Amino acid sequence: MNRVSLARPAGPLAIFLLVLFLLSSCSALPEGPATEAAAEAAEPLVIADEQPEEETEIPTRPFPADSFHDLLVAEFAVRRNRYDLALGNYLQQAHQTRDAGVTARATRLAQYLRADNAALDAAQLWVELDPDSIEALYTAATLLAKNQRPVEALEYMISVLQKDGNTNFAAIAASTLQLPTSTQDTVAQRLEQLIITYPDNAQLLTAKSLLQQQRGETEPALATIQQVLKTDSDNLHAVVVEARLLQTLNRDDEVFIRLQRVLEKHPENRRLRLQYARMLMKNNVPLAKTQFEVLLKTTPNDPDLLLSLGLISKETNDIDDATHYFNRLLQTGERSNEANFYLGQLAEQSALPSVAIDHYKAVIPGTNFLAAINRIINLYVRQDQFDMAREHISDLRQRHSEHAVRLYLLESDLLVNHSNWEGAHNLLSEAIVQSPKQANLLYARSMLSEKMGDLALMEQDLLAIIKQEPNNATALNALGYVLANRTDRLDEAYQLINRALAAKPNEPAILDSLGWVEYRRGNLPTALELLTQAHTTFPDHEVSAHLGEVLWQLGQTDQALAIWLQALKDTPDSAILRETIQRLAPETGLLAPEPATNARQ
Repeated sequence: MNRVSLARPAGPLAIFLLVLFLLSSCSALPEGPATEAAAEAAEPLVIADEQPEEETEIPTRPFPADSFHDLLVAEFAVRRNRYDLALGNYLQQAHQTRDAGVTARATRLAQYLRADNAALDAAQLWVELDPDSIEALYTAATLLAKNQRPVEALEYMISVLQKDGNTNFAAIAASTLQLPTSTQDTVAQRLEQLIITYPDNAQLLTAKSLLQQQRGETEPALATIQQVLKTDSDNLHAVVVEARLLQTLNRDDEVFIRLQRVLEKHPENRRLRLQYARMLMKNNVPLAKTQFEVLLKTTPNDPDLLLSLGLISKETNDIDDATHYFNRLLQTGERSNEANFYLGQLAEQSALPSVAIDHYKAVIPGTNFLAAINRIINLYVRQDQFDMAREHISDLRQRHSEHAVRLYLLESDLLVNHSNWEGAHNLLSEAIVQSPKQANLLYARSMLSEKMGDLALMEQDLLAIIKQEPNNATALNALGYVLANRTDRLDEAYQLINRALAAKPNEPAILDSLGWVEYRRGNLPTALELLTQAHTTFPDHEVSAHLGEVLWQLGQTDQALAIWLQALKDTPDSAILRETIQRLAPETGLLAPEPATNARQ
């Protein structure tokens, strides 16, 4: 490999220029919402008592020519906001040159880009190359914690502690929340050992308190965090932890008094005020709104605060304020989907359907996209603009093909609700031509086929689902129930429903199907047991109809009538209930005149 190793001054000059680029370090990284958000999310890194290094002569060890070129490309890429290219080059050269400065640069850039895997790889290499660097150790520890590797993270953070650097053991404790109890125990034991050596270390005690809280040991956790506050009453992290614990114990008055006092001393602390505002949401929404407004004054374009204030105002029916905050949120260019969706809801409340539709149409794929489509369809239907609703769905399918299946299903539901079963069936068949293995489409068409009397196509579609997904409990149960209800293939039905129950034990709908097939097979005591179990868990009108019929056939007519009467009160337009009562007990007078529109079974 060729190396830049000329004896004339050009060699050291080239290296000096490269070092000049590299020494710009974080100053070349852009600042903005990402860095601010990161600062809010984590404890700031402050390297305490670090002695300035003695000035040393810049080494003139030449880099390989290709490394020199790649590092220059990386640096220019940073300055042109091509961070992906820069990061790739820095990571490659960190491993190739094993230079601590290059590796530090790669780590910081990866962190800025939130490329966690790359950042962790670079940070661990940094520690290997410069094991005395507190920043390298701290960075590796926090990244390991973020990757849910708390046991490894602890060892790096302990090195930071031993070098008198600022630590964040609390982040490591928090990272164990979703991990096995054995991992939590390992971290807890290690912390206890450290507390013996450092009995007054606030970070260690806070971490211990968080672990106790995760285990549901609320009182011990409170006692531990209050140890921190005895020696440092202004430890704001500990104040926040204590407040959460007090609220868990329903000691809200103490929480608010405590936070108010601390806020009086630290009125500028955003994290503390934000915690106070969130806690106030539980029982004092107006005061919570005031606190959010205080926060907004210092950061008037904060999208999270604007969204919170918009939602609070909407919840308290302050439509003007809610509209104001959501419009301001729109102007920030962030969280536009939420802003438009809630502005649509507010317009609906104000009886402005066209304005609402415009806002809902501005919601793009992502948060609230499908909910917005549903609202548009409902608004069109309420204005008797059925064709407009269908046209809108069709247009969306063309523009957002990734949502085509969901949109086909939405349009078919619209047609079914307008009693156009044939139109819905044809639409679903069109969708299945495009997506022949899509289970939701096959299932929807099978249910329509059954209602239209085409049991052969119904069975074909459900079997297609079962072939793809042998344990699909929904398809197994649906096919088994229809066979039990509308054919004499009771043994097949029994087997299918039992397979469904094996896939989803104790599911009320499946228990109801199994009870019904047992009834059809003449096993009334078994049917009664299964249907009673299903009805106890889920007293649906269809289950009530089935249970009542079995009770009636067993001669327990009073119990049957009582169950039917209650079900009719809850679901007076149930077709299956009305048919069952009319068939078995027309003389009882339970049935009022049949409603004009029957609910689908």
